[in-house]
Amino acid sequence: LLQGDAIVAEGSGVTVDRNIVTVTDAGVYTISGSLANGQIVVDTEDEEAVRLILNGVKIHNETGAAIAVLKAEQAVIELADGTNSVLSDGAEYVFADPEEDEPNATLFSKADLLIEGAGGLTVKANYNDGIGGKDDVVIRGGLLDVTAVDDGIRGKDSLTIEGGSITVIAQGDGLKSDNDEDAEKGIITIQAGEVQITAGSDALQAETNISIIDGAFVLTA
Repeated sequence: LLQGDAIVAEGSGVTVDRNIVTVTDAGVYTISGSLANGQIVVDTEDEEAVRLILNGVKIHNETGAAIAVLKAEQAVIELADGTNSVLSDGAEYVFADPEEDEPNATLFSKADLLIEGAGGLTVKANYNDGIGGKDDVVIRGGLLDVTAVDDGIRGKDSLTIEGGSITVIAQGDGLKSDNDEDAEKGIITIQAGEVQITAGSDALQAETNISIIDGAFVLTA
């Protein structure tokens, strides 16, 4: 439970250090409340997925990602039905190591990331990307509204949209997959859903291939 400037965690598998809660075990975690300046971190060696159920949360981190998945087999963000969650960040990040430049998105994941559910998610990225994944990013459902000063939604290895309603306003690219080291990666696949993008650069930008099977689109670039 997020309580403005404090965090209350029940059960095992999580640790709390002031305004940062870290998930250390695989499993299902329900998050509710608001956090004025803090972070949810996932960092586990377990080989099962970590599922975060966002139950109408509001998380702002002035100096870093609101949610940062540093290590996991898979991270699942479930948007609870009938709720809308808001993630936002500040214009400048502070990294523990000056040689590091990650996490660099409001919702960031180094692991495979799946977003699903019937709820809403608003992402306001004032530093860089809105949703950024270093591996595969899959959006299966939900009402996503992303505003970013750089790219809206980025899955480095691949970005797959299987459903939902996605609105992106980005100063950079709208949807992006940019792995240029593997010919089988850097791919965007859209199987269904409603996609509305306003981008300062490309609406869709993939290093290797873009495949659109179905869906409704309004793209401005």
